[in-house]
Amino acid sequence: MSVSEIRLQAAENDHHYKLTLTPGDGGHHVELTGADAHGQILAEWHTAMPLPMADLAVIAQLLAAGINAASDASAARTLQERRRKHANSHQPWTAEDDQRLAKLAAQPDTTIQTLMTTFGRSRGAIRSRLERKQIELRSHREQDGQP
Repeated sequence: MSVSEIRLQAAENDHHYKLTLTPGDGGHHVELTGADAHGQILAEWHTAMPLPMADLAVIAQLLAAGINAASDASAARTLQERRRKHANSHQPWTAEDDQRLAKLAAQPDTTIQTLMTTFGRSRGAIRSRLERKQIELRSHREQDGQP
């Protein structure tokens, strides 16, 4: 009993992909194509010769590992970009930070912007920490006019 050609399709965000596995001597020929909604070719890949199934499994593992590595690198770049703007972005708050935050928030001239600069954190991080620690900002105003 011979195995016939295997055809698979998938779509994501108006991109359509087709994978074809064709039996050959000692393995399968593999062809992968991708196109956008307008038919513009996005990807085109094929094996030069039939590959054993074990090799195809290794290729699939490499693709998955590459995707994970690229995703991790993207997340790291995003964090680096945030830290260029807010040096302590995603760093844990210390007990000393919390005490200093409470002390500064009690001063009448302290604004969210002042706290952002002092702690090297974003507006959302400062607001979230004030709320979480139930610290009230005495001034109730911000330098840039946002409540």
